[in-house]
Amino acid sequence: MSYPSLPTSKLFQLTALTLSLALAGCGGGGTDTVAPEPDTGVQLPGTDNGGGTEVPVGALNISSSQLVDADNNPINAIGLEGAYYEVLVTDDNSEPVIGARVSFSIDAEGIALSQTTSGSTLTNSDGEARIFLKPNAPDVSGAYIITANASNGNNTAIDNLTFSVQATNVSLSALQVTDSQLNAGGQTAVSLKTTDTNGNAISGVLVNLNAACGQLPEQVTSDENGMINFVYKAINIDNTLCSGAVRISANTGNVTQSASISIQAPEATSIVYTANDLTLGIQNSGSSATGAVEFTVFSNRTPLANADVTLSLEKSPLGLTFGVLGNTSNIPATTDSNGVVSVNIYPGTTPGPVEIKATLDSDPRINALSKNISIASSRVTQTGLSLSWEKNVLDWSLDGDTSNITARMVDRNGNAVPDGTVINFTAEGGKVTSSCPTSNGVCSVTFSTQNPRPGDGRVSILAVAEGEKEYIDLNQNNAWDKDTDILVHNIGDTFRDDNENGTYQLGEFTYPLTTSASESCDNNLDRYINLKFPSLSDLKRMQYKANYIGEFVSPNKVNTCNNDLDAVVRYQGITLLADKDARFTIIAPQLNAQTQEVYANNSLISIRMNSDGFYDLNPMPSGTTISATATDNTDSDSINIDVSPSGRANTYDILFSGVGSGRILKFTLDGNTYTATENNNGTYVFEDLERDTPPTSDDIQVESENGSCSAEIRSGVEKVPANVATGSPGDNLGTVTTFKLKDCSVGDEFTVIATTPNGNVTRLTYPIR
Repeated sequence: MSYPSLPTSKLFQLTALTLSLALAGCGGGGTDTVAPEPDTGVQLPGTDNGGGTEVPVGALNISSSQLVDADNNPINAIGLEGAYYEVLVTDDNSEPVIGARVSFSIDAEGIALSQTTSGSTLTNSDGEARIFLKPNAPDVSGAYIITANASNGNNTAIDNLTFSVQATNVSLSALQVTDSQLNAGGQTAVSLKTTDTNGNAISGVLVNLNAACGQLPEQVTSDENGMINFVYKAINIDNTLCSGAVRISANTGNVTQSASISIQAPEATSIVYTANDLTLGIQNSGSSATGAVEFTVFSNRTPLANADVTLSLEKSPLGLTFGVLGNTSNIPATTDSNGVVSVNIYPGTTPGPVEIKATLDSDPRINALSKNISIASSRVTQTGLSLSWEKNVLDWSLDGDTSNITARMVDRNGNAVPDGTVINFTAEGGKVTSSCPTSNGVCSVTFSTQNPRPGDGRVSILAVAEGEKEYIDLNQNNAWDKDTDILVHNIGDTFRDDNENGTYQLGEFTYPLTTSASESCDNNLDRYINLKFPSLSDLKRMQYKANYIGEFVSPNKVNTCNNDLDAVVRYQGITLLADKDARFTIIAPQLNAQTQEVYANNSLISIRMNSDGFYDLNPMPSGTTISATATDNTDSDSINIDVSPSGRANTYDILFSGVGSGRILKFTLDGNTYTATENNNGTYVFEDLERDTPPTSDDIQVESENGSCSAEIRSGVEKVPANVATGSPGDNLGTVTTFKLKDCSVGDEFTVIATTPNGNVTRLTYPIR
């Protein structure tokens, strides 16, 4: 029968298993050609009924199929040694089909198909394809069906063969253990042999292995000589050690062999401190309240469980306990399954190093000391917070001029606060990173210019951190005792003092964490100074107290204190904003108010440089440079020269005018150089020149005056520093630079130049009078 040629996926939708079930009643060796009845209504697109090209599906046949042994002898049953299943694929003319794909499948578990990973092979030049069958175990038995499904293009053919599997009688020899007496963690070789009931070696037998403790393969297969060799290790996968009698067994089918191995009890050979470095804060520091240290006991290189250990406190600062809170006595302990013993430590009120010793009870000579444990860090103290600016005068004309602000924090012992201590920032203007966590007591945030910009160009920046007040330890126990010790200067709630008047006013930013306290903030600075700095003069005492309050108390709200140690530690600093253009003011000598001229007879000029515009009290941006140039406007051609007899024979006086005052006038005559002296009236004279004839003006050459007027920095600021003193509101913070004028006269000019880091240049020229 013929029918329209369609894709295989449309014509055939039967799987190999479906076909196998459909043909399960067929006997082995026959050839079946499968051609499903087509739907006669199906036709190729664009054709009428019967209008397509017909392709016969039965053009592929499996002419023969059989089981053969390794010597190619036909068989009907297989044993543990396995067999080949082979088929011959031909076309309708009984000619071999080369390269046809043949897929093989088994209808039940227990038989493995090998020598191909896909379960399929291609026919060879004789049209033959084969696959190897093998029982998975000696006890596999019963009837099985193997199916071969051949395909070539749109043509298929299928064949089934029923065969039987006979269970193989396998014998196992006794287990041969090379060393039946092992140390803990030791290993030994084990062997056995697989044979049939007649004593003939059987290869490929799968044998299961098992042991109550230790490691060995789960399954092994006998080699061509029937031998099985493996290694037993007296240690578990989790590194726990075996001890005592351990029985190992081997079985296949219903046959089992076993042997016993004696393993010596493990002995502790070493103990090692295996914890990481540990740094804890003192009691009530706000950092870690406890930490654990651990030791590991080994038997050779393997962790040893159930070893008895004694832990002792060898060295510790005041108040430290371990094991349980308050204990300082030795602690007996036993290692866990990983050979580990651990103990908690509880800091006291004093910093210092800690040493804990672990000793084996079985041999006190074997012990170990903890390493790198210290009690050091506490909360930041009232005087332990400081801020530093990368630069503190920024260009307000730019958005995004930045400066890093670095916070540094220590506890009352001068140690870095615990890593991760957070400090928070707020700013009156611009933008500041809200917070940063410390590492080794240090962290940084970034301030950048943008709106809003304060009207006075002074940006208040407040930094706060949870810490503790500074106190005088009167009972010398390095801990705060409320009824004994006294606070140096109590602090309460803080705020950002934007107007810098030292007093909180409604509308100023308040740090949201408040104490809800209402007591006065006691001041014991005099007692503190007498204790710490008894030799200070009265003036120095006043200065120290003012500085302490300004840096470590303010900004502080009055009547918000209590007598607890906890506090919000604060530090306020100022960032200045400056215009990109400079403003110059001559502060010495006094400028001619009417003509704005510099007096020529003053050789030193001091100039103060400020930001121009809105922030005219502030300095220029950090990094701005100041320089000066001088322009000599004197023309030597305009100098008048008069020669007159001096009163003695052959001597003459030479008078120069039109030069200007404050100069050094030199001239050459007859190859010699002379210097004239300035008169009070601004003229210059050289007297008693000896010459046979009077010189003419053409004989006298005045040295060029052009370019002889110069200016150079003599003292003061050449570049605005990264950080300048911020003073108080209303202070003039401009920088002062002094220049020296040289060889200048009336009519010359003096120019001051300011250049910002952003490249903006401001120039101002003064005429010299």
